[in-house]
Amino acid sequence: MKSYNYMQIVNLSLDKCILEKDSAVQRRLLALAEKAGNITVFVPAKRSSVETLSPHLTVYGFGGPKIIQLWKMWRKARSLIVNLSSLTHPTSVLPSKEGRRFDLITVQDTYFLGWLGIRLGEKFSVPVEIQVHGLEKFFGLRKRTAEYLLQKADKVRVVSNRLKECLTNTYKLKANSLYVLPVYTHIDIPQRQMKRKTVPYPFTFLTVGRLVSVKNIGLQMQAMSVLSKQVPHIRLVIVGDGPERESLKSQGESLKLEEKILFEGEQRDVSKYYEEADAFLLTSDSEGWGLAVLEAAAHKLPIIMTDV
Repeated sequence: MKSYNYMQIVNLSLDKCILEKDSAVQRRLLALAEKAGNITVFVPAKRSSVETLSPHLTVYGFGGPKIIQLWKMWRKARSLIVNLSSLTHPTSVLPSKEGRRFDLITVQDTYFLGWLGIRLGEKFSVPVEIQVHGLEKFFGLRKRTAEYLLQKADKVRVVSNRLKECLTNTYKLKANSLYVLPVYTHIDIPQRQMKRKTVPYPFTFLTVGRLVSVKNIGLQMQAMSVLSKQVPHIRLVIVGDGPERESLKSQGESLKLEEKILFEGEQRDVSKYYEEADAFLLTSDSEGWGLAVLEAAAHKLPIIMTDV
């Protein structure tokens, strides 16, 4: 009997960038779908939508409150699995095996999407992989939920050896259930431009990322407050957006750093900011796979960071 590598995969994701045309994550999934088979992505969104990005990649966005999103995802997944099970596929393309259901549910969340993935896997006898890209808000109910879900998963993918060690020590997961697969990262390395030699000029510190508590941007502001008294011609450029933005602005005002801290918001193309910077800062309490650090290194910036 012939063997086939063609797979039917459900991907439960929190990454809304999948819905953005030509985003890095969208390009990555398109390439993966061409090799792996059919990938169906579910992602929480502002409004419900469906996009067929290629013959092998379909993305469903689910709008509404979180509980409604979960209910919609359950119904859609059940519908897709039942429909697949009733189809007869040509053996030259997609052979039927007991009606052919999904081969894998992969989940990029250890909380509510993880719970949905485990329930679907149990209901329809589909193997479940949980991907851990970082440990944000890893306490209380979230931590207990993660423990339950990770113990239930058939496989756990982590993006770094440090995450693997952390989960192994925290939850005593079996070694054969965990594997390390970093996030695929392609960065076009630019030709570093020489900085102008005008003196004085603002020495620019740069940070890039979501403005959330785990990134600890406030620590950078405290350092700027101390350093600016000794070296006046410095500035901090913050590229990114998130729920902490207003409180960070208020902190900057209380430290009298309004003229030295620039909030640039979320940017699609960050290369010019790396080019204009003199040093890169990352002060996160925890990181899974620090893409911004790799980008800064590719731009040959000196990097000052916490041990993450």
